[in-house]
Amino acid sequence: MKTTAETLNTVTFKQSYFLLSLLYYIIHYMHNYSAEDSLFIQIEIKKIREARNNAITFIMAIFLISFVILLYVFSDRWLATPDKRTVYHSPTISLYTIFLFPTILFTGLSWALSIKNQKYISVLQQLDSHDLDIYRRYTSVLAQRYAAIALYIFCKNELIFFPLFGSKKIPINQIKRIETKYVHNYRDTYSYHIYFYNDATKIYQTTMHQIAAFDFLQKQLLEENPNLTIIARNQIPSYLRTKDKPTHY
Repeated sequence: MKTTAETLNTVTFKQSYFLLSLLYYIIHYMHNYSAEDSLFIQIEIKKIREARNNAITFIMAIFLISFVILLYVFSDRWLATPDKRTVYHSPTISLYTIFLFPTILFTGLSWALSIKNQKYISVLQQLDSHDLDIYRRYTSVLAQRYAAIALYIFCKNELIFFPLFGSKKIPINQIKRIETKYVHNYRDTYSYHIYFYNDATKIYQTTMHQIAAFDFLQKQLLEENPNLTIIARNQIPSYLRTKDKPTHY
């Protein structure tokens, strides 16, 4: 068993490690930021982590509901079968199948969300004052329910996207042309597609569901590269356009 002195040494070491880690974070990431910018980043990180936890909680709820339904189906079949043992060896359904499939799905989605959020936070911490200003202006035009994690970030002359799996970095100087298209999905919902090209080849495409994010990306790319060519494959109706306020679609 550990003595009191050993226990105190362990606690002191953990406290020292925490303080050193915090000091490293402040020096490494916050040395170029004002107090206001530092607070803004901390708030954004908190929002991102809360959004991640809410998403994982939702996935867990779906997992439990699916598990209960599958267990009910199995139990119903088990009760209706005279020879109970044959149910366990059935090629179509088993206890292993009932438990394994939702578990793999839940674990995979939770892992993907955690990795995505960690990459997003890592990029957010690397923003200089110029890119952070772009990020602030961008998130300010988004509807609040989408503001936890933005679709893209301008960082060190790159445009970074965050799909569910992985991330996509596009050097801004490689984007020579973009093409845009809007799609009326159903009822009053719309999606906005952007296709990125270099000299002749499509290098990436993405879909957005807020016209504010769609417009901001085009305007910011034009600021970064005034020679950028923008081609609209179809015209967005004027009633979808808004000024100086976020839109909810």
